[in-house]
Amino acid sequence: MAGLSIPSRRGRHRDGRRERLTAVVAVAAAALIGTVISLVTPSARADQNTQGVDNLRTNWDPNESGLSPAVVQSSGFGRLFATRLEGQIYAQPLVVGDQVIAVTESNTAYGLDRTTGAIEWSRNYGPAWPASAIGCGDLTPTLGATATPVYDSTTHTVYFTTKVDDGTSTHRHPNWLMHAVDPASGTELPGWPVTIAGRAANDPSVSFDPYYEQQRPGLLLMGGVVYAGFGGHCDARPYRGYVVGVSTTEHSITSMWATETGASVSGAGIWQSGGGLVSDGDGRIFFSTGNGISPAPGPGKTVQGTLAESVVRLQVNADKSLSTADFFSPGDAATLDLNDQDISSGAPMALPDGFGTGEHPHLLVQQGKDGRVFLLDRDNLGGMGQGASGGDAAVGVTGPYQGLWGHPAFWGGDGGYVYLVGNYGPLRALRYGVSSGGTPALTLTGQSQDSFGYTSGSPMVTSNGRDDSSALVWMVSADHASGANGTLRAYSPVPDSRGLLQLLWSAPIGTATKFSTPAASGGKVYVGTRDGVLYGFGSPARTALTAAPLDFGQVAVGSSGSADMTLTATQDVDITGLSASGGFSVAPLSVPTAGQPTALAADATLDVPVTFTPTTTGGVNGTLTANLSDGQRLVFALHGVGTKPGLGPAPDAMRFGEIPTGSSSTLNLQITNTGTAAETIDSVTPPSGPFAASGIPAAGTVLPAGGSFVASVTYTPTGSTADSDALVITSSSGGAAHSLSVPVNGTGITGQGHLEFSSDSLDFGSVPIGSSKSLSFTITNTGNSAVNGWSLAFALPGGQTITSGWNATYSPTSGQVTATNVSYNGALAPGQSTTIGFQATHTGNAAAPSGFTFNGATCSAG
Repeated sequence: MAGLSIPSRRGRHRDGRRERLTAVVAVAAAALIGTVISLVTPSARADQNTQGVDNLRTNWDPNESGLSPAVVQSSGFGRLFATRLEGQIYAQPLVVGDQVIAVTESNTAYGLDRTTGAIEWSRNYGPAWPASAIGCGDLTPTLGATATPVYDSTTHTVYFTTKVDDGTSTHRHPNWLMHAVDPASGTELPGWPVTIAGRAANDPSVSFDPYYEQQRPGLLLMGGVVYAGFGGHCDARPYRGYVVGVSTTEHSITSMWATETGASVSGAGIWQSGGGLVSDGDGRIFFSTGNGISPAPGPGKTVQGTLAESVVRLQVNADKSLSTADFFSPGDAATLDLNDQDISSGAPMALPDGFGTGEHPHLLVQQGKDGRVFLLDRDNLGGMGQGASGGDAAVGVTGPYQGLWGHPAFWGGDGGYVYLVGNYGPLRALRYGVSSGGTPALTLTGQSQDSFGYTSGSPMVTSNGRDDSSALVWMVSADHASGANGTLRAYSPVPDSRGLLQLLWSAPIGTATKFSTPAASGGKVYVGTRDGVLYGFGSPARTALTAAPLDFGQVAVGSSGSADMTLTATQDVDITGLSASGGFSVAPLSVPTAGQPTALAADATLDVPVTFTPTTTGGVNGTLTANLSDGQRLVFALHGVGTKPGLGPAPDAMRFGEIPTGSSSTLNLQITNTGTAAETIDSVTPPSGPFAASGIPAAGTVLPAGGSFVASVTYTPTGSTADSDALVITSSSGGAAHSLSVPVNGTGITGQGHLEFSSDSLDFGSVPIGSSKSLSFTITNTGNSAVNGWSLAFALPGGQTITSGWNATYSPTSGQVTATNVSYNGALAPGQSTTIGFQATHTGNAAAPSGFTFNGATCSAG
């Protein structure tokens, strides 16, 4: 983006010796000054110390009276600065005193003036690691500091992690480091950094391998220990989830705990789209895990060694070690894993005390890729299959909606709301309440008219306590995975009479990072981008021109609406060009040029006529760009909503791709009334054959203007064929009939699980008579479909007897032995593995086992 620079602390002098076109000049200076003072009356300012505002990760800042809708919608609110840093900014900024603290993927940390964005200090903490080393294009070109830091206000210390390259051509041995720095200068404190290394206490058989590990979740500071969660990078195996604790006083690792145990087990990473590890009190840590081997059905407080697709609570013990205290895993965890719909795409969020019941006083929200929102009891998460008829023992389930990445936000006003952002779906408001049976529940009560592309950010709420008139819901939108057309937005927190969350303000920010979350403090909002730019917004705006966002409201597709955007000069400027994008245009006669600029004196205004001509339904974003004679390009937000009678789908087709026979895949579809009047559903024709639809309202259902529902379609191929059909819905409004046809297609491929087993060695070696030796095997599903149940048969030489075994049932214990799966490792999704083993004694013959057959087929150990 042109015109971005490190802001200067000095103003610019203009001689003013030329003829000037002055639009509207302020006459009463005193009146103008009074207006500005009213906009920037300081609010009670609280530092932003951690990801998500607090350790509950509510993403609710209740101390922001200076960010009310009245302030934010005024022309005085706007961009304070846009400071370019070195490296992409994935971590949420912190605000410490008068500084904004930012870390980047170049392993550089910055301290910036919170008002001007001037860089007060910067330090690099080692070479960043190239993403190409592991063949991943997810976060490129380098990985450095990705997780949100944490600030300790008692010791005035900022903690953060970096992935530091080893300087070799293979980059095979990087280091993960935990840093502790002085926020006033970035100076590393004595005894730091600490290298993350070692073995998990619950599985000392495997060492932490920093090459495969990525540290994405925000850090947690609790009880003098900084906790970091780890997961995979592009699912390059072998990785596993870890929680690592580093003592702030001893400068050493106090604990390391793994989500999956077993020498060859991989998966169950903790990534949470950057959301922080949650704590609701001393010694309690909550997080969610991704794909891997899920737990077996059983109570949550029964310790298990495989905890993929789970919400987990750890307990910090007296010696600072970590142990599993509780978990929840949905009953269809194996299917979620097979379809890459892990629940760890969303981070957990704990509701504040007071939002609960006597039976369930402490609640937690977990969202995931399959679009469901689970309401859980933090004191009894629910285990696996512990509900009625073997179902989920969740307090409640809402949805499904579109896939949910990122993390939710909470606001305690108006009875309490949880806010979610859907993948190619809207911002939704779920209201907290209690059902007629006395059970806590989340109910969808409103949503935005805008839909947001994949990797759009997570919501944040600012308010003055629970005052409705002071609250806003902030989020970062992007058109798609590239982060294009990134926009910072602010919405009303309470649905209006039509069930809509109204867009109140927006501003373009370039290329958004994945699942970005803004930070707020003292009437200002901050957000970083993939362009390496840290933006600050507040009052009064410091750009040469300011303008309130222009919203056209609803305009019918095929027609046009017109309105003026008012630009206000904060200094003498020459405008040399104006252009609009995204379905918006500027009247040609209104556009100045370099040869014929429009000159504005300080405090003058210019009304720019803009036309909105929507070609699609739903929210449409655009920008007005003003080119200045000094080379600056200032960009202002435009917004409108295209309408058309009838129903509209998102996405426009359901494409399943290739799905193995013997398995199934489910996609969700949002259908919205895109008109301005209520729409009646007259008939529904669901897809048939290998497709099955659910969640579709019955004929006669009336959908209000802007209202929507989410339907699910499941594809279960029966053969290796290409399948296609359509979901057809007819509806009517205002005497006119409408028809919607959504294509549904997928291709079945032959599904076959293929199990392979391997062993480092089948040789017992030299074993004294009467003593014992152990052998272990790794069983991996290398096929494209899940395997349910397996057995490995082999012959033990004469005189050998199995005395104990693990992760399998061995029968008999000598001679021709069959090892059969146990309850928790019989189902292996493609790519999953499990490790089994046994210990045996002999009476003189220490030869290796032989005659291996796997599920009845002859094989050899490789």
